[in-house]
Amino acid sequence: MELTIALGQAESVPGDLAANLATATGLVAVAAARGARVLALPELFACGYDPDSISADPDGWSLAEPPAGTEPPPGSPLAPLAGAAAEHGVWVLLGAAVAARGRPGNAVLVIDPYGRARGHYAKAHLWQGERDAFDPGTGLVMIEDGGISLGLGICYDAGFPELTRAYARAGAHAVLFSSAFAHGPTEYRYGVYHPARAVENTVSTLVVNAVGDIAGERYFGRSGAWSPDGHPITACADGRSDLRVVTVSAAATATVRQELPYLTDLRTDLLGPAPAPPLTRISLPGGAVRPERSDSPDDTSGAPHAARLSRR
Repeated sequence: MELTIALGQAESVPGDLAANLATATGLVAVAAARGARVLALPELFACGYDPDSISADPDGWSLAEPPAGTEPPPGSPLAPLAGAAAEHGVWVLLGAAVAARGRPGNAVLVIDPYGRARGHYAKAHLWQGERDAFDPGTGLVMIEDGGISLGLGICYDAGFPELTRAYARAGAHAVLFSSAFAHGPTEYRYGVYHPARAVENTVSTLVVNAVGDIAGERYFGRSGAWSPDGHPITACADGRSDLRVVTVSAAATATVRQELPYLTDLRTDLLGPAPAPPLTRISLPGGAVRPERSDSPDDTSGAPHAARLSRR
């Protein structure tokens, strides 16, 4: 049981939803050609990471989310992206400001391989000025395909061990963070959070990070993945657009958990049991056959943009 995920490290044009969605649409075919079943994009990719501008003009910087289980209607900004997802049989995890009754959510919008919107994960832990632009999320979201479960988080969420642990306890094999880490005093934490969350929970951690200049900040990219024992697997380029592919393996996860039994050795008698969080599982319809891709994916096992998590 495996799931291949493309980390789509691409630049956003601040405030230009049409241009950014066109970029995302083009990346779907690239990801599929490299064997990916999932394309993940950085935090707020659809509009660019600029909470002040989103706060000042939420309608102009946000996307309206179609009802869960439906395709975006013709003429919707999301329609071409959803069409590409269906054509290539790829999940798309799109960082976006998602319109809501109150303030928008800083979200990862989920489009399934049939081109249907399936809901979103809204960032639980808002960072500094984000609190003026967004309402925080109220639950976790995990997508399930090919026997693999993938939990979703956004940037600052990676600094809270409890979030990744909750996904691990719920059966996740991997947790993916759509992020916007920039050069500066917080930069060092990028290399601390993700391998730590991996090894202490024996899950693969993946991060797809923003890149380029947005609203006075320079985002460094370096999207990457760590195995369930915390070893680095792959990393995108520093400071430029790139795409890398990683395969998460249930067998590799099980092997690591036999060697590093953190989840089973936890002293709940001493520390107390953790309550189950609100969690939404998004999967393909029961008994559905995976959509056929329109192309024949390249063998990524030896390609420079591919990485396979070790089966050890």
